[in-house]
Amino acid sequence: MLFECEEHGYYRGETCPVCGEKGKFLMNDRELNSLSRIIAGALRHFPDKLQLNMDGHGWVEISQLIRAIGTGRSGFNWLRLHHIQALVATDMRSRYQIDGGMIRAKYGHSIDVNLDDLPLAEADEYFYPVTEEEADIVLENGINPIDRKKVHLSTTIEKAVEAGSVRSDHPLVLRVDGVKARNEGVEIYQASSHVCVTESISADFLSQVDEKVVEKILNEKD
Repeated sequence: MLFECEEHGYYRGETCPVCGEKGKFLMNDRELNSLSRIIAGALRHFPDKLQLNMDGHGWVEISQLIRAIGTGRSGFNWLRLHHIQALVATDMRSRYQIDGGMIRAKYGHSIDVNLDDLPLAEADEYFYPVTEEEADIVLENGINPIDRKKVHLSTTIEKAVEAGSVRSDHPLVLRVDGVKARNEGVEIYQASSHVCVTESISADFLSQVDEKVVEKILNEKD
């Protein structure tokens, strides 16, 4: 459920996490989940399906997005600017960015977009999950995009394990030497607090995280 607290802004859940009061209703869970899927698809994968005019950095006009969803998707004729703002503000994965009257996805694209206007990441290390079958190949050849246009790196081992668990019950995690990569001119961009994106990562910057560390994180999740 999505609500707006008059004093503390947008939130998900029954009551405001700050004051405990129930705010103004905006969307139920079904509407929120459906709208989230539509926006993710439109901004990451198929803007043409909604006839959106997307620039080279992935930006589209929010007003155009609202019109496209309101007229092209049954049941969303009520959609307004504040609904989009609320969805973005409360998105736990920080997938979207709003700037003025424009909106874009910051990562996860399967279409070509230029994300070099994101801030440069400055961490000493990053992490990337692989399956047991992939590990040796990636350690030898480096990391390249597969189903997305950018390589997506996690900022912590825990987040890499979480991402890897989608594909494997026992993912392995590779460490990326951020200092070495940066010194050799690799540009890694901060898409969210937990996700960074780049074009590719050379095998020279990779090492494997101790499997015992990964196993401990997996056990703690259980």
